[in-house]
Amino acid sequence: MPHTLYLGSGLAQVRLRDFDVKHSSYREETTPNFSSTEMYRPSLSAIKSCMNYSIAELCVTLFFVAVFINSAILIIAATSFSGAPADADLYSMYDLFVQTISQAAGMVFGFAFLFSGISAGIVATMAGQLVADGAINWKLRPFYRRLLTRSIAIIPGIIVAAACGRSGMAAALNGCNVVLSISLIFLIFPLIWYTSFNKYMMVETEAPESAITVETLESTDTERMDQRAPTVSLANSWPTLIVGWILWFLVAAMNVATLTFLGLGIRDDA
Repeated sequence: MPHTLYLGSGLAQVRLRDFDVKHSSYREETTPNFSSTEMYRPSLSAIKSCMNYSIAELCVTLFFVAVFINSAILIIAATSFSGAPADADLYSMYDLFVQTISQAAGMVFGFAFLFSGISAGIVATMAGQLVADGAINWKLRPFYRRLLTRSIAIIPGIIVAAACGRSGMAAALNGCNVVLSISLIFLIFPLIWYTSFNKYMMVETEAPESAITVETLESTDTERMDQRAPTVSLANSWPTLIVGWILWFLVAAMNVATLTFLGLGIRDDA
């Protein structure tokens, strides 16, 4: 889900702020573009701590949980639905678990899908809150903001389920997956692009101020001396940059192929 990147950014900001407050390194600075706005600037220690936490969290959830669960579902679906791909939907998955394993297995699959839908709705709601509060700058009470974003996430699904039934839900799910996959192209590109330049990824260290800049003013003969703390670049390394662009081009190529096949009416079961 692309909107998890927005939610992850919001959660990372909270972790950074809590780290600096806990270690007495919290500070706010006036931004160059907004002279009257004080904005929080995280310390290098907070960034490194949150990066280590995020990497460990992603590795555990992706490689030790999601890979095995998704692989099991794909293997079962591929071996059972190869002869009838037109019926390969969530309802058929439930019937498959009931017929091949037991009724209890089907119930577990149903509850797991229910909880995954709830978690996805919560993620979408929280991401919508971040966008509404930060980017759009909506000044609403938290209760009404959550109610609005939650309604936008749930009401369309309820309408489709009530009006179109099983076939409509399957088509809506496939359509949502296509839209989410395509949106990754436009979301990942600026993420990789801007994190690859030093001018965007420079962070001040906690070392004592040592760099001195001397500037002679044009109107007078006085000199101005500005002391600045040393900085370090957190831009992507070349291996990370190469892997990132390869993955982006791969995702973009697959999405272009998907749209082409859909436009031409080409299906796997044709």
